[in-house]
Amino acid sequence: MPVTANTPEVSLQMQPLRYRGWLISTKVVDGHLWLRWQHPRESFPRYSYPVTERGLADTIRFARYLIDVVIKLEEESLRESAAKVS
Repeated sequence: MPVTANTPEVSLQMQPLRYRGWLISTKVVDGHLWLRWQHPRESFPRYSYPVTERGLADTIRFARYLIDVVIKLEEESLRESAAKVS
């Protein structure tokens, strides 16, 4: 059974995992399970998303997609900055 905000396993804490340098963890807020992710250069998880009826695995896939988008945007920003300096 997937762990969602509506199941009795809400108190189950997922071990934090890493994806492309980012830390992904869970937190229960007001009885609802949230997935949180933290940028490698930050000291706290700035980003979060509630685990819905689609389950924890689907929410992790969504977080990984968003992390990939942020990494791509950061890379493009670095290339633009390097081009301006040149």
